[in-house]
Amino acid sequence: MEARVFAIEERLKPTVQRLVGPGNFKFGGESAFNAQRLLSDPRFSLYCLDFENHHAYFAETPADCDLSRVPFMYQTQYQVSTHMVRISFDTLHKLASEVNYTQSKLLLIYSVGRCGSTLVSRALNEVEGVNSLSEPDVFTQLLPNRGSEGISNDERAALLKSCTALQCAPGLARGKDVFALKFRSDVTHLMPLFYSILPQAKLVFLYRKAEPWARSNWKYVQVAFPGVAGTSVDTPRPDWNGRTMLESMAMRWLGPMQTCQEMLKEGIPLFIARYEELTSHPHEVLGKMFAHCDLGSRTIGSLDTVLGQDAQEGTVLSRASLATAPTQLSAQNLVDLRKKIVELAPDMSADYVLPGTYIPQEQ
Repeated sequence: MEARVFAIEERLKPTVQRLVGPGNFKFGGESAFNAQRLLSDPRFSLYCLDFENHHAYFAETPADCDLSRVPFMYQTQYQVSTHMVRISFDTLHKLASEVNYTQSKLLLIYSVGRCGSTLVSRALNEVEGVNSLSEPDVFTQLLPNRGSEGISNDERAALLKSCTALQCAPGLARGKDVFALKFRSDVTHLMPLFYSILPQAKLVFLYRKAEPWARSNWKYVQVAFPGVAGTSVDTPRPDWNGRTMLESMAMRWLGPMQTCQEMLKEGIPLFIARYEELTSHPHEVLGKMFAHCDLGSRTIGSLDTVLGQDAQEGTVLSRASLATAPTQLSAQNLVDLRKKIVELAPDMSADYVLPGTYIPQEQ
């Protein structure tokens, strides 16, 4: 199967949080490459898709770089990759058909973001045999408003299935047999499509009360996107279709919540937990989550070590970094946020508890 490999000469993203894509890099000389190596060499991992040219790109990272141990996979791929391998979509599907993973040992972790999902991904890596990846960004690309508008629903489903298989390949090469994918929050909108093609996968949804979520999210936005710092959350922004930051935050919190609610109405089994219980009773919540994912009988490493660390240490989203955010949401901002949530979704509120949310009995 034909493939080409390119040396990375320059990194072009304005910030590491930006969506992945082939335009993230300036490439140097190219040469032929054996595509089968993408299945056997864990240094290569799926990075992004090029919908216009029907290509997929795999990042080559150093041998000592274990992408299951980094806070955000797509950021580390961008920062440390030395080469990119390009294959066609046809080759992508052919390679995916050779990945021998068990669908029932696939764990899909959705969330509203800013709710402990990175911590959960790290905790899963403490379980024997689990390879957990935090934010492989190729799935964000598959959202209809993130560059894949021109593909059909069938093509989107086929790419989703093949990309999932190929994200498991490096872990298989390292001897793992359970695979967890923790997504960016927007990818929750793809949950119904994922379920339609991978119905045996175990599903987890994490969320947080809207007010503390919004406070954390506003810090993140200011630190991750410096151009936003100092902007009023009440000012309409042309780049957000005239919405204010508060309106945008209300929609970003509600979107994943409503998608999860629809899945529940369909009777689809999920393990659901809130940040509030995850942080107050971490061992109990994680234990129940592991049991839901059929991991209860496996040896578990040092959860206390994981729980005692900043899961996003070393990134722009670390606690120390977020502490530098110049402004906080005011009490009136939070009142307005609550009103906007009810206006957009009368059956929900900022403190809404999804049916089936795991609440420790001693609370």
